[in-house]
Amino acid sequence: MRCTRYFLLFLLCFALQIAKGQDYKNLKVFVTEKFDARASISVENLYYDPCIAADALRTSLVMNGFKVISEKVAREKIELKNSGQFDNNSFQQDVSVEKREYLNSVYLITLNYQNRANTGSCKNVMSAMSGQIVDLASEGEIVATFSFKQSNFEGKCPSDIMDALAVKLRDAKK
Repeated sequence: MRCTRYFLLFLLCFALQIAKGQDYKNLKVFVTEKFDARASISVENLYYDPCIAADALRTSLVMNGFKVISEKVAREKIELKNSGQFDNNSFQQDVSVEKREYLNSVYLITLNYQNRANTGSCKNVMSAMSGQIVDLASEGEIVATFSFKQSNFEGKCPSDIMDALAVKLRDAKK
């Protein structure tokens, strides 16, 4: 009987921890007055991304109504220059092809995180994350920052964290 009580108490505490685990109080988002959620945005690819956080953030932003531009499309353009000139009854033509880097989006999101293994529904979880949103139209001014931490007893999936981040960014100016 005594073991049953302890077991039920343990289950109740575990259930409360899980219910509390869905709360995103540890996700901090600060947005300046200059941030416009309607402007185009790109997410910087991460060199090492075991949680696939950059892709999860792109997906969450699109699902929350942001205009997301692929970083590859936003950065690379091929330009063809064809210029001709008449000179003393002759025509000289100069044709060149250049690959240039541009950024078509107004904002660029950069983020980094630390991850750890998890025994729950996600293989890897983020133990800590931080990032910023940079306004490329105004010489790199930071218009938003965000951070997140979770304890070793929590196991929030990266996709859920990115969903919560996208919602907080969307609702920040309302």
